[in-house]
Amino acid sequence: MAAGFNDGFFHTGLSIWDVAAGSLLVTEAGGLVGNFTGEADFLEQRECMAGNPRVYGHLVSLLGKYSQFAGAGDKAGVRQALAEDGAPAAEPSQADAAADEPAAPQA
Repeated sequence: MAAGFNDGFFHTGLSIWDVAAGSLLVTEAGGLVGNFTGEADFLEQRECMAGNPRVYGHLVSLLGKYSQFAGAGDKAGVRQALAEDGAPAAEPSQADAAADEPAAPQA
């Protein structure tokens, strides 16, 4: 990011030593670093987001609802959207139905 190859970055499950040096580089290059809700206290929260100032605001609005620190309303909205977008269960094909039937006894 600091070199300008990427405009934004996010990751979960990172430890302090995974982000400490990189966050310094991004900050010194003029970028912003925080957790998914945009707070600067990200080192021990195991979620990190970084970006240039233009992209950072968009990342916060996109990723904030997926943060472990997001409010209950945001998380309920995500669950509802997933339920609405979920594909209906596929109906079993005739081949699947025939395979489930017991075999006819042979004489």
